[in-house]
Amino acid sequence: MFRTANLALIISLVALAVSLYGVFNLSSEPDEYIARHTQSSSESNVHQASSQSQVINRLHAQLSALELRIRELEGHNGNAEYAMAGEQFERAVLSVIEQQQAREREEMRSKDPAYAFYESLPQDYEIKLKTDPDYAQQINRELNAKVLDISLPALERLSAMGQLQMNMYVLNKTQMGDYNYEAVDAILKIAQQSNDEKLKVQALEVIANTPLTDARVADSFVSIVEREQNEYLRSMAAEGLMLQYYQSKSKQPELNRRVAQQILSLYNHGDQKLKSLMKNHMFSDDMLNELNALVGN
Repeated sequence: MFRTANLALIISLVALAVSLYGVFNLSSEPDEYIARHTQSSSESNVHQASSQSQVINRLHAQLSALELRIRELEGHNGNAEYAMAGEQFERAVLSVIEQQQAREREEMRSKDPAYAFYESLPQDYEIKLKTDPDYAQQINRELNAKVLDISLPALERLSAMGQLQMNMYVLNKTQMGDYNYEAVDAILKIAQQSNDEKLKVQALEVIANTPLTDARVADSFVSIVEREQNEYLRSMAAEGLMLQYYQSKSKQPELNRRVAQQILSLYNHGDQKLKSLMKNHMFSDDMLNELNALVGN
């Protein structure tokens, strides 16, 4: 009788533990770097937080009731049986949570393969990058080689580029030897030449905010804006072009002027759709005036 009750309690607690795990996991913030590359509605976040709070309160109430029932059974049947039930519960919970984590990792890989690497990084990865220059150099060199290796699957190359960019962020750098034009261009080529629309989007999302400022990178963004049919890709490329302008302001005046001319050319000579697209990324008439003043118009 007690073992049957134990089994029922264990099953209930396992289900409750998985529910709690799911709630807390969904509400936890992603890594700061990856969070910079995703967008969410503040209104949706408020609703989600309120809903999760209600669920958590209900789960806590259920947990308290189950704990009370276990204490009652402990008083009737002794500590030995209770200890055995506790061990069974612990093993069951760990097993279910491990399975849940495996499913979530697989879902992450399918939804955002370019950043799937994050789940498999060792726990001391960031601190090791910061404290061991030889380790950081070796990792970055290997990632650069993967990005350039056209024999590898495109998603694996995108993942390597995502990790390389994350390493720059972790190390607080805007320039790095292994993060060079060749690596950036390799990803831009995927965004421009792939026949897989989803892959093109993923590639451009990885590279649109590149910290590398280069005339050839700006030219690639212009080409995508001019030739691409997918409006989202055109918008991402326009964003990348504007970023090239901002990044070149302080240290590369000639490139800054050149990019300003490219932006104005797209704005002035494109159709109404392109003009609206570029205007959206300029944010204000003040930016348009700034660009005209810079090129001498």
